[in-house]
Amino acid sequence: MKRLFTLLCAASMGLAASAQVTSMDEIRTDCAYTIYNPYYTTYAVYNAEKSTSLVWAAGMTASDKNIADESYKAAFDASAPSSSWMIVKYNEEWYVYNLGAEKFLAVGYDAEKAATASAKLQDTPVAVKFTANAAGGFHLLSYDGTKNYLCAAPQLAYPISIWTNTDNGSTWQITENPEVEADYEGCVAKLREAFVERVALNIDTRHGYVWRTKTGGAVPNSIPKGRDFTFYTRARNGWNCTAGLTIRHGEDEYVVTDIEKGAYATEITIPAEMVDGDITISGVWERDDNTEKAQLLTFSDEFDGTGEPTSDYWSRTVRQGATWNRWCSDSPLVVYREGGVLHCRAIPNPDTASDNVPMITGGVKTQGKFAFQWGRVEARIKTILHTGNFPAFWMMPADNSLGWPKNGEIDIWEAIDDDTRAYGTIHTNWTHNLGKGGNGSNMPGIDYDLWHVYAVEWDATSITWYVDNQKMWTYSKSTDQNALDNGQWPFDAPFYIILNQSVGNGAWAKPADTSFTYETLFDWVRVYQRPETVGIDDVLSDPAADDNLHGACYDLSGRKVTSASRHGVFISDGQLILR
Repeated sequence: MKRLFTLLCAASMGLAASAQVTSMDEIRTDCAYTIYNPYYTTYAVYNAEKSTSLVWAAGMTASDKNIADESYKAAFDASAPSSSWMIVKYNEEWYVYNLGAEKFLAVGYDAEKAATASAKLQDTPVAVKFTANAAGGFHLLSYDGTKNYLCAAPQLAYPISIWTNTDNGSTWQITENPEVEADYEGCVAKLREAFVERVALNIDTRHGYVWRTKTGGAVPNSIPKGRDFTFYTRARNGWNCTAGLTIRHGEDEYVVTDIEKGAYATEITIPAEMVDGDITISGVWERDDNTEKAQLLTFSDEFDGTGEPTSDYWSRTVRQGATWNRWCSDSPLVVYREGGVLHCRAIPNPDTASDNVPMITGGVKTQGKFAFQWGRVEARIKTILHTGNFPAFWMMPADNSLGWPKNGEIDIWEAIDDDTRAYGTIHTNWTHNLGKGGNGSNMPGIDYDLWHVYAVEWDATSITWYVDNQKMWTYSKSTDQNALDNGQWPFDAPFYIILNQSVGNGAWAKPADTSFTYETLFDWVRVYQRPETVGIDDVLSDPAADDNLHGACYDLSGRKVTSASRHGVFISDGQLILR
């Protein structure tokens, strides 16, 4: 499809510096602009320290308007690219591009995409409508609706949010900013790229990874049609893709057979002529029994099938008094398998008459069914960012007899509100009760519209967190006996896995938006362990019949398993059985 962008008339090129725009006909391609709210004396800016995905405020001085955070009053820097915007007409629609963030403005609530109701900065451009008003400014919105207008709102957690066009905070002045160099070509280049026809990119690999670069990184959900696409495969040491990687494109497919063994990266390019329809990349890596360094797969759930997750591995999280489980429910609406993924949700309570809570939330755990000590645990996850969002992939001790946090807690991944960060945390008596040492870190700049692999590598001396194969941080066992005596390292015992979607109460994540539907998707969960760690020589997956099991069977806590209950994960004759 032919796409055209509009070069604006040369007659407007001679406007004086710092001139205020009174009509969209005055917008210039060689000029950057400030977006200013005269009622609250604030500028719309990009502030990466506050949020990498939201528009923020600078210079706000209306001290009598209930400003909750004094930092909103920080001086406005007209020379900073993050304070300036390109306003460009493309395909007869207006787009607003922040020069510091290199992202586009999207204003309002997009119900179809379940976007956060706010002023967002994103890679995907969304048209912005400008309506002049009698106050000498403009109303801005992207999506139809009475409460979808860009608004200065200092009384809210986000000082630039959305509200009605009748509110004084919804009037904005656009002024030329000669202190920042315009980047019309850069903005238009991103618009051209965004509006190229794209095809979906799906990944279905077992025990191997598809990364964007040699060292890691999430692949996009879609790629431009008719263009080369390059990616990289890697696996665990001793795991090999012997059958090759299958690439389906449109109605055709081909197999790449020369996949490097183990952890060596293989560069693969899908040529432009084969990017002719939706792409699926699939492959199965298998363990090489002759490789001493190869870890065993001791637990795996790909969440195939529909309905409730298998009871062999999982049970529901139950309602208790903590923030994360205060609204837990066993409703099928908040936990279910569909489309090859596990859905965990937090939804407005559909039946408050019989259950007097504003929301119901869902989660699953392997408590009493599977726990492990030392190894690598990982999951492929995506979530919807929104105020109050508080999902997690984490582990708790099988023996919690000392009480939280003395037996420890390992938070492999958490997301908070609409913050584009991944959090990894531990809790112990040493860190929580005694307040000694750091207990966590985070990785910024996570695009939560994409699938990401979150993992920890755990051994007798350390726990290391990873996001898409990139190291986040390491927590190490102390060499100080006093620290150990006071619970610095309770991680020499089995832990079980929890997957859940919860919502905040203001303590860490902000209070839940009880009218919103939160959702986190889990594509798979896997645990790998070294044979010398678990004392297991081999793994059998779903043996055909009990006749295959001649010796006594034991669960992972060492308890004997009867013939009638030989389901889930157990050990027999030095083999780990997954059934």
